[in-house]
Amino acid sequence: MKLSIVVPVYGVEKYIKDCISSLLVADCNDYEIIIVNDGTKDRSIDIVRENFNDPRIRIIEQENAGLSAARNHGIREAAGEYIWCFDSDDWAETSKLPELFAKLDGVDLVFLTSHYLNFEKTGEQKIAKKHNAARTGIDLAKGSYYHPAQFYVIRKTVLNEEPAHYFTEGILHEDSLFTPINVLRAKTVCCFDIPLYHYRQREGSITKVVKPKRLYDLKFVISSLVNYGNNNLSKGDRNAWEHCIAEVINELLYTAQECRDYEAVDATRNFVNNNIDLIRCLWHSGRNNKIMAVLAILFWGRLWTVYGILYKIRY
Repeated sequence: MKLSIVVPVYGVEKYIKDCISSLLVADCNDYEIIIVNDGTKDRSIDIVRENFNDPRIRIIEQENAGLSAARNHGIREAAGEYIWCFDSDDWAETSKLPELFAKLDGVDLVFLTSHYLNFEKTGEQKIAKKHNAARTGIDLAKGSYYHPAQFYVIRKTVLNEEPAHYFTEGILHEDSLFTPINVLRAKTVCCFDIPLYHYRQREGSITKVVKPKRLYDLKFVISSLVNYGNNNLSKGDRNAWEHCIAEVINELLYTAQECRDYEAVDATRNFVNNNIDLIRCLWHSGRNNKIMAVLAILFWGRLWTVYGILYKIRY
């Protein structure tokens, strides 16, 4: 089997029918859709069973353990040569899927460089795109790329070499740890430029709500990425690696400014101001991040203070 599409399901009865319908391509049988029931309390799984009788669809069950655990369960059960983690509240351009499937021939990773952003509240739709012509994981890491896992189709052998290459369970922002590691490990990359993934932007998403856990988990992700680079990469490759970490650092800094839990914010301030690696990562990123790194050095390493000033100016 060429491809396994892993779809974790929890609380998406409003969206699941459209999601699964969009993944069923006529006259194409060399793939499977693995629906992982993450202990959902609504009718999502009932809706699947009532509306689809297709041998390409498999439903597997687990107690509620979160998105990462559901994805990992689906990956371990997958029979396909490639894995595509698909979110159950999103949908695909069905007519474009055969063109994506045709790219799954010998490469370690396919990167969907563009996708549709669908804003549920306003009905607006637009295309987001990263311009990248990478042919290796290192090339991709040096450029601009997305962290969400649904924009990648990955050869399963890339994931299976170490458990560390799976999703870290129990954290938010798990894609920001999973994706950079597996991008960097991909020896061959194909960039797929046709938008086919509809990424739904809806109120109440777990990554939209500012909770203290987001700060703690972002710090964990940053520390894990820095340690991975220090332990596994040459100095030259580490520069590309630090470029990708800079995106997570900016996410942490912005989220901390929006958070109202003062204990979590204070802990984040100490983490930022006492971690010189963060300034180094920003220096190896784009122009604005380089400027922020220089300003932090001029302020005796107080990156937190520098970002706070820039945040107030911008917002």
